[in-house]
Amino acid sequence: MATYEQVEKLRLAAGVSFKDAKEALEKTDGDMLEAVLLLEKEGKVNSSEQTQRSSSTFQETSQEEKTQSKNDDTLSRFVDWLKHVLHLGNINDFVVYKSDKDVIAIPLTIFVVLLILAAVWVVFPLMIIGLFFGYRYRFAGPNFTDNKVNRSMDIVSDATLKAGAIVKESVESISKEFKKDEQS
Repeated sequence: MATYEQVEKLRLAAGVSFKDAKEALEKTDGDMLEAVLLLEKEGKVNSSEQTQRSSSTFQETSQEEKTQSKNDDTLSRFVDWLKHVLHLGNINDFVVYKSDKDVIAIPLTIFVVLLILAAVWVVFPLMIIGLFFGYRYRFAGPNFTDNKVNRSMDIVSDATLKAGAIVKESVESISKEFKKDEQS
């Protein structure tokens, strides 16, 4: 569908009626240069000098429209990608669980927003403290069936529990040594 601006440009440049300009643009799917050529072929253009001028004008306009169309297409693809990512974030969850029971499950979109807004100060320290208290983390949803991410998170959780046990044993050992020293 031709826009009013396109029809008006064609009408002024080719010296034709609004109706003729609109019909030519509709027949050529909005291609200005093709519309001028069509009007010439139909004998509706007023003078060849004006047509030569308008032809070069339309080529410039056509390039501008192609560039604008390319920018619009890039923006449209980015918006489509963003919609897709948000959709995936909303159908998949970040799950905190303990003893094979889910404690909390939040959509990945919200989890990512929390990471961005408060990652260093709140989320990461809470996650690390949670690991020492036996909480585990996993991703759940249609896009996380049998994946390496959850296995990796389990390995980190197991390593953290082992490290916690080692620290606990060390503290108990040091505590016993202090008690022996106090009794002596």
